[in-house]
Amino acid sequence: MSKIKAFIGETLIYGFANVFTKVFAFILIPLYQDLGMDAYSNIIMLQSVFSVLAFLLALNSGVFYYYYEYERQRYRKLVFTTWFYYQIGLAFLLLGSLFLFREQLANLLFVTDSNRGELEWAFVLIGFQYFPYIFNITNINLFRIQRRPKGVMLIALSEAALTLGIVGTGTTYFDFGLIEIVASQIAARSFVAILFLNSARLYLNIKNFSKVMLRKLFAFSWPFFIISAFSWTIISLDKFIGVDLLTNKYDVAILAFAMQLSIPIAILADMIRMAIGPFVMSIRKEEDANKSYQQVFDLSVFVGFGTLVMLIVFSPILIDLLSTSSSYLIVLEVLPLIGLGSVISLIANQFAISFSLNKKNVYILVATVIGGVIGFLVNFMFMTEHGFIVAGISQIASYVIMAVILYFLGVRVAKLNMKLLMTFVMLAIVCGYVTFIYLNIESILQRNFLPMILAGIVAGLLLIVTYFKFQKISPRLLIGYLSKRK
Repeated sequence: MSKIKAFIGETLIYGFANVFTKVFAFILIPLYQDLGMDAYSNIIMLQSVFSVLAFLLALNSGVFYYYYEYERQRYRKLVFTTWFYYQIGLAFLLLGSLFLFREQLANLLFVTDSNRGELEWAFVLIGFQYFPYIFNITNINLFRIQRRPKGVMLIALSEAALTLGIVGTGTTYFDFGLIEIVASQIAARSFVAILFLNSARLYLNIKNFSKVMLRKLFAFSWPFFIISAFSWTIISLDKFIGVDLLTNKYDVAILAFAMQLSIPIAILADMIRMAIGPFVMSIRKEEDANKSYQQVFDLSVFVGFGTLVMLIVFSPILIDLLSTSSSYLIVLEVLPLIGLGSVISLIANQFAISFSLNKKNVYILVATVIGGVIGFLVNFMFMTEHGFIVAGISQIASYVIMAVILYFLGVRVAKLNMKLLMTFVMLAIVCGYVTFIYLNIESILQRNFLPMILAGIVAGLLLIVTYFKFQKISPRLLIGYLSKRK
């Protein structure tokens, strides 16, 4: 129980940071939408390009594994220094590539004669943004690996607050466009990097760089380059496909809005992801490790489905707060599907941990590639005829396939031992709720939200009862425990 309390405590701190970071991102949505649907879509897709290229920097899994393999501080410095200078070298290559191919990259977005130059130089600025990003992400992972979540929280909050302040002021008072928005992100990240420069002393000494360690980190981590790319494919490629295939090009903005509305589930996934890596690596040799994994898994599933139900229940309020036009209400046609897909993804990621523990990450790669290909094919084959709702269906299909492959391979080759009955019961409850929404979608789009809200409350209560039942927690026991805590 003490281990699960420690995990929950760290997760809540990461959650606090992520909540405020995503709240700031929420506030930026109407500011971006004021620039027009084309500009709004381009900003979201530019951020996606930045994210997918950043996957090439990520040797995180290897860094976490080898940091805990070595007890001496000298070797731990070597791990971080090697990773840091690998990132810096790759950042120069990315900057050069973005500059050389800026014209071709601009064609991926909504491009016109008037905005082509702006889009091209926005890609170049993205390349410059990697340098402060590297300092911040290295510090974040240093704090994570040392299990100092408050440091992660400070970096995340500082970066988000500065970005909001600069972009908000610029769009409100100085007519900021796409170039200025990307430059604002660079400025915010650079200031935070300077603010936490003292933490970088651990890894700045280039004498601690090791080619041998780089080979080890790369050998452990290389599958995650492809895994991350195909994970991005599942989440974001639908918008790029939509630019070409959707009859109504403004539907791409609806998809971008749906992705941002699902931020609460992304917050949860980030909370669990940031806490579970160091947690799992630090207890993997203990006798009761499997019991702790099961408790973390059950809690993650419960909170994931609960967050989805709450997101749907409160979605009318969020849409009215964050959209600048009533036409965005149609996002309710795809939001439940994207949210459900995100929770299934969270479950699949829990299965994937067993492969990392056994240094068999190539199996995660196989599952993710298959899921990504299926998502692409579903979007490519059906989006033109059936519209943007296909994006939600493709995400569910991709993540279900991933979860099934990871589970059965995990049992066979990675000693995965998870009990899934509670997960299936909760999935049935949520699927029933989502089905109810689509049976009444026409009424809901006419702003008749009461049945959706009442059904959501019922679904939420059923999830709570299910969790209490499977965890053998009685209301009396919970009240007694909370009373003692007070």
